[in-house]
Amino acid sequence: MHVATLRLVLCLMVCCDLWLASSQKLQLDSIDQSELVRKAREIRQHRQVRQTRQLRQEQDKETKCKFKFALLDFPPYIMNQSINRGFMYEILTSFLVTTCFDREATDPIACKMVPVFVQNQDEMVKLIKNGSVDFGFPILSDAKQKLAVLDSVTLIRAFASAGCSIIVNLKQCKAESREQLFTSITSQWPILAYIILLSGISGVIIWLLEHRSNASQFSPLFTKGSPEGFWWAVESLTTVGYGDKTPKTFCGRSFGIIWILIGAIMLSLFTALFTNAIQASLDGTRCRDIGGKKVGVSNKNPETHIVAMELDADFVKFNNLDEMQESLSQGTIGRVMLDRNTAFHFLDKSGLKRNRQIRMIRNIDYPMEYYLAHVSHDVMASPNDTNDSDDEVLARKTELSVCGESLKGLSTDMVGVAKDAAKVQLIPAELETADLSDEMEGLFSTGSQMTKFILLALLGILTFLMIIGKLWEVYTNCKPTIHKKRKGNYFLN
Repeated sequence: MHVATLRLVLCLMVCCDLWLASSQKLQLDSIDQSELVRKAREIRQHRQVRQTRQLRQEQDKETKCKFKFALLDFPPYIMNQSINRGFMYEILTSFLVTTCFDREATDPIACKMVPVFVQNQDEMVKLIKNGSVDFGFPILSDAKQKLAVLDSVTLIRAFASAGCSIIVNLKQCKAESREQLFTSITSQWPILAYIILLSGISGVIIWLLEHRSNASQFSPLFTKGSPEGFWWAVESLTTVGYGDKTPKTFCGRSFGIIWILIGAIMLSLFTALFTNAIQASLDGTRCRDIGGKKVGVSNKNPETHIVAMELDADFVKFNNLDEMQESLSQGTIGRVMLDRNTAFHFLDKSGLKRNRQIRMIRNIDYPMEYYLAHVSHDVMASPNDTNDSDDEVLARKTELSVCGESLKGLSTDMVGVAKDAAKVQLIPAELETADLSDEMEGLFSTGSQMTKFILLALLGILTFLMIIGKLWEVYTNCKPTIHKKRKGNYFLN
């Protein structure tokens, strides 16, 4: 018994040793495999870095010289994106390389552009004044004034925009138009008050002229005759002429002629003012007008700030188009004003064209010119530019430093090419109306669901009133009959 137990224990011990040994071997194998994977990954990374470095060195050898270009993220002209840099980016590159080096932009011997994106015009002006860049775009009104006094800077007219466009949230604008409609209607109370007061005075006058000779129609009692005179004045004013009250005396009829003429003028004036007030509320003028209203503008385009100030708008600055889009969509701000091409890009790329409440409602013709700045430097050969042919690099940098005037001579061609590119790459947005007249026309349209609903509602009200009237008639006809029977029974008793 003891021998068997001992053998069993020894077998268990041997099995455990074998299991532990195999586990350690598997663990070591996995560690070795992980180490191999890690080393392979490091080798691939080093290889990729080396290949990237070699590619950059080859590109630098092909490029041989570079020039820095300060660019403001100013969609759709210039955009800080890896895929789409804006339609002005390629145009400027082509004109600079062709004009300054007399080569094609794809020529590897030509100097290559190194974009330096800035946040605002002040940063661009600082880089240009310090000579840290060779070119800058776009140069707007404030920056142009600061750079125009520098002898080392040449300003070239690169693009001319036709003006600004106003984009609105139609839901908010129509709410304002409805408010204006109610205000316009209620604001006509003075002329209505004049008519009522004059009718009252005319009623007293006609009573004074007629109460003795025409007592059957104008009571001799003032408390009863003056309201009858007021009734006559109102129906004469509106040219209804029921004929229940008519002057009989010469003085009364003479006054009646005068009052009818005065009343016709007063009523026509009231109708005209009332109609104009309603029309002004329905035609969307309130949405198109930005005077005294909050309008969003881009902080990167001071040209729109000038337009907003000239139109007496209370403008709110936005740092980028994304913030502007969010505020406009949420109704935080009801209107934004942008450069026309920026407005096209804003509606197309942001997806706001699919939002029926966001529309371009007005164009403001205000020519805005965007300039290219060229900075001339003291030329020195740099050993970092190339490993061979330093004289060639020096010659090309000299050409780059003095080509400002040549670019200025090609300003008209540059503007024309840029406008053609804008027409091809941008999708224009059509102007929309924000008036309530469409809603009013829809109210009386045969195909409108609202028209059908209102007609059915009115038909239901008419049917209900007719039923109530018939029941009332039956009730009133039955009540006297019962009363007469009771009365007959009373007398019979």
